[in-house]
Amino acid sequence: MSWYLRTLFPIAALLLPSISVAQKVRTDYAHGVDFSKYKTYEFVKVSDNPELNQLMDQRIKAAFEAELTKEGLHQAKENADLLVGYQASVNHETQLHTFSSNMGGGPGWGYGPGWGYGYGGSSTSTTTSSTIRNGTLVFDMMDPQSKQLVFRGVATDTLSDKPEKNTKKITKAVTKILEKFPPKPKT
Repeated sequence: MSWYLRTLFPIAALLLPSISVAQKVRTDYAHGVDFSKYKTYEFVKVSDNPELNQLMDQRIKAAFEAELTKEGLHQAKENADLLVGYQASVNHETQLHTFSSNMGGGPGWGYGPGWGYGYGGSSTSTTTSSTIRNGTLVFDMMDPQSKQLVFRGVATDTLSDKPEKNTKKITKAVTKILEKFPPKPKT
């Protein structure tokens, strides 16, 4: 392997983790529900939702309000057709990166077990770790009359250290979740 390729592969391997993975969005809904009857919604606090900072809570609600308005739903203070709520969580994942370098003239030709003695060089490996923050946003719509969940959307993505980037990711996630609302009946 030439010097160029030995240098290029480790650099490419280090850059791969920085490539953004697309958001994953999944939705589900109660089949047989007439979604055209829903005209108003009211935000409710989900009881087991961990507390977010006030700024992120406002950003998430604003994103949902904007998209729900586009879908023809209006916010009501009481007696709404739908109760909507969200949960947000952040998981921390440790990622290990190992870089190996081969110092010397080749694969180590020689005799003995495992390429053994003789010509060749030495190899060193360095491992570093990084923490990746993965965010999950779960959005639920509940019919207060039947007390049944009628729509759920879940979005997951890697978070940034920059609030502006996370705000864009939230907006994108909410848009993708509500693209599927109201659900189209399968024929």
